[in-house]
Amino acid sequence: MYDQNYQDKAGAQATQVMTPSQEDEDVIDIRALALILLRRKWIIINTILFFTVIGLLILFQLTPRYSASAMLALETRQNQVVDVQAVMSGIGTDVAAIKTEIDVMTSRRLVGKTVDTLNLTSDPEFNGELNTQRSFISYLNPVNWIPDSWKRSILGDPAPITEEVRLATERARVIDAVVSRLSVSNPPRSYSINVSFESEDPRKAARIANGVADLYLTDQLEAKFEATQRANEWLNERIFDLRENVRASEVAAQSFREENQLIQTASAGLVSDQQLTQLNTRLIDARTDLARTRARFSQINDISDPENTDFAGLTEVLDSPLIQRLREQQSEVLRNRAELATRYGPKHPRMINVEAELEDIESNIKLEIRKVVAGIQNEVDVAEARVSALEASLDQLKTENVAVNRAQVQLRELEREAEANRVLLETFLARFKETTNQQDIQQADARIISRADPPLDASFPNKRLILILVLIVSAGIGVGLAFLLEMLDNGYRTLDQIKSDLGLRGVGIIPMLATNKLQGVSVENYLLEKPSSSFAEAHRNVHASLLYSGPRQNTPQVVMATSSVPGEGKSTFSLCYARLMAKSGLKVLLIEADLRRPVVKARLRLPTDQADLVSVLEGSDLGGQQLYKDEASSLHILCGKGHSDPQKLFSGEKFSGLMSWSREHYDLVVLDTPPVMAVSDAVVLSHHVDAVLYVVQWETTPKKSVESGIGQLREAGAPLAGTVITQVNIKRHQSYGYGDQGYYYGTKSGYYAN
Repeated sequence: MYDQNYQDKAGAQATQVMTPSQEDEDVIDIRALALILLRRKWIIINTILFFTVIGLLILFQLTPRYSASAMLALETRQNQVVDVQAVMSGIGTDVAAIKTEIDVMTSRRLVGKTVDTLNLTSDPEFNGELNTQRSFISYLNPVNWIPDSWKRSILGDPAPITEEVRLATERARVIDAVVSRLSVSNPPRSYSINVSFESEDPRKAARIANGVADLYLTDQLEAKFEATQRANEWLNERIFDLRENVRASEVAAQSFREENQLIQTASAGLVSDQQLTQLNTRLIDARTDLARTRARFSQINDISDPENTDFAGLTEVLDSPLIQRLREQQSEVLRNRAELATRYGPKHPRMINVEAELEDIESNIKLEIRKVVAGIQNEVDVAEARVSALEASLDQLKTENVAVNRAQVQLRELEREAEANRVLLETFLARFKETTNQQDIQQADARIISRADPPLDASFPNKRLILILVLIVSAGIGVGLAFLLEMLDNGYRTLDQIKSDLGLRGVGIIPMLATNKLQGVSVENYLLEKPSSSFAEAHRNVHASLLYSGPRQNTPQVVMATSSVPGEGKSTFSLCYARLMAKSGLKVLLIEADLRRPVVKARLRLPTDQADLVSVLEGSDLGGQQLYKDEASSLHILCGKGHSDPQKLFSGEKFSGLMSWSREHYDLVVLDTPPVMAVSDAVVLSHHVDAVLYVVQWETTPKKSVESGIGQLREAGAPLAGTVITQVNIKRHQSYGYGDQGYYYGTKSGYYAN
């Protein structure tokens, strides 16, 4: 079947269009983008013109402003007038320090000083209350259009304020205005600061820029002076407190020393320590003497045994002067005895005297030796007694010294506190003298290296730059609007768009006839009067596409035209297509199956006694003489008439018989049916035809409506042959550059006689 072939072919086309490989292609079509801009060129041009005109109006209403700049250099080297550290040291030279100085220069405190010094509150440029002139731009603000009486009635009367509050508010607004015009920057890799100010008066701009720079330097000196003064006051108060602390700590230490009798000499420390040292030295000496005497006494004990009582070898005996003299006498007597012995015998009286004298001397020697030994024993006893006495004294002194040491720990703590207070007092006294000397020699941390001069040219507005920016921005907005409108465009312009979205091929494009071409002639008559026009050729293309696109044995004989919504040119296309095919020699029947809103009889001004579709289907006989025959094209027409239930008529056997009769007697039968989205008559009628032509109005019919209508026909199994786009604006279509039939209808006019 022809309709089945059409459905299979449409399904294959849909499959071909929606293949994943094509969906995955992410290629930017430059030509398509250019065509979008081309067809939306007036949107872009009008947007550019609109914003350019607005920009020019605003630009020429702007008051010129002049920018003056002064430059300061931060001092990286400070002059040391005195060799002491300053109370407030110089500023740093890192990025944070420079940024801090910039913040100081733009602070409201410093700007407020400038406002007060230069009396800017009386300047109308900064004080809006004094400026009564209104610019053109102010009229663009809708708030200014509201009368003051309305504002008071809506917002109420403002609360009354005192004169002091009013002046403070006015000053704050002036400071805000000055801050907005003030610009402070630091050039890269530099210790300089650029102070710029913008004003309507070039001399005023230079005066304010220099004023800010001068006040910044003065503010630095004042800050240092105030810091030094505060330091002196604080040091003075602190020194007074420290003096009291030193006095109190020294008195406490001395009182504790007196209470604990911690007597201290100038050179050797505490007396108790000296006594302990001396007593310990004496004890050592006494123990040494005791050891020595004990050694001597031990030697005597070793010698004085029962068998040997000779102590002549003792050192003390040998060193005794008396014993030495007795020894000398003994030696002299022994020499005399030896001399007498040579002359006399032992019994001689002189020998007897000599022997008696010798015994007497020896007796004296022994007696002296015993005395020496007894003396050594006494020395041992005395030494032992001395050592015992010194040890007892040392133990007592140690006990006393422990208590002294305990007291001395607390004394040292008191002395350290007193010493710390003295050192702190001396430090503060020295610092007080230094800051007092520095108070009168402070210097600023910056200097002015270039004062601001009145500028010759205005810095604002930069008309050339602003115009360029306006053109660029407006062009961007225009392009954005063009693409936005393109994205929001909800209609079809080409057959390829329908094929891509719905998988349904296109069979033709019908151009829209301008009023100047018709010249009072109806569209269906223009078709006959201009058979060589592009309008007529477009209908021939539709027929050729239907005739030769499928198998020859399945050439469609009954063709139905429908659409999504009313007003898309479906009836006009059906009438023109049928008349043109009848004019070409085919035997054609046009059946107006739109029983909701029939229009053919009125448009062709047919007689009222002609047969209509309702009367035929309700039982009247149909003969060739009852059909209206268009004399200009030999087209047979069966008009429609309003009916309450058209589907009942189309579902009956008489309508099937009518279709069979039409196929036997005509080469081509054209059915004009109602819109699919309005009523379901077209769905019922689609089962009696060979091909369905779906009419879509160019650029107007919503895509969702077309999609829904075609979906209903596909679900019903209608033999969809393709789509026809009607009422195409050829001039605009040509500007879009689609390159389809509509392009040639507009540019290749030599082929047509329009």
